[in-house]
Amino acid sequence: DDYRYQPHTHFQTEKAKMVLGRKGMQLEAWKFGVYLLIPITASAAFNYPEMQKYWADYFQFLKYPANPNTNMKEQFEELQKKREAEKEQRRAYQEQIRMLQESAKESRRRQEDGDGSSQGRRRWFGLF
Repeated sequence: DDYRYQPHTHFQTEKAKMVLGRKGMQLEAWKFGVYLLIPITASAAFNYPEMQKYWADYFQFLKYPANPNTNMKEQFEELQKKREAEKEQRRAYQEQIRMLQESAKESRRRQEDGDGSSQGRRRWFGLF
């Protein structure tokens, strides 16, 4: 006796499950706009020859020789030597930075211990 068939409730739930009407249309319009905007923007941004050359050079993984008689093994060995030299320069630079930091730390320690820090300030400003 509690159960009654109500046909109009069935259609209301089906309507709720369907596309959200205006909101769904706005979403579709927004997606369509994005789908058009991305390639148009990319075309406009990368249409300049300077930009194309920059990105082609930036993403270049392997440089092919202009002359087929070029010895690639020698080029790779030169590249390895160049990279090793850069690594050595980085190590030397890191060592210099470490020494400067230690020197600054030692200077701060001496200043905190009171090794004439007030005299140093006077000399710095040139008062006495």
